[in-house]
Amino acid sequence: MVRIKQAKFYDEIDKDALNAVYMDILMALDGDELGLMKIFRQLSGQQINLPVHLYSPEAMKLILKDKYEHGGIDINKESERYGYTRRWIIGVIKQIEKGKI
Repeated sequence: MVRIKQAKFYDEIDKDALNAVYMDILMALDGDELGLMKIFRQLSGQQINLPVHLYSPEAMKLILKDKYEHGGIDINKESERYGYTRRWIIGVIKQIEKGKI
């Protein structure tokens, strides 16, 4: 069972006293204090390293393979949508064509 650190939640957060990282998260959440408290309770005390890409490379290869097999890939569109470079996507296409994916 995972124990979640408890912090008493009052009517509102004292924003002037927040650690900088929590202020950044609060701003990213458009001021959603309840959302901030949920993140704090679940993740406080942990070191978090967020990947540059939202989607994993392994999952992306499968998505691109499916698109390649069902009509082709618009490299520019997929690059913009998923945040991977055109060069990386072209490399995946070459692997697909060689049967490596």
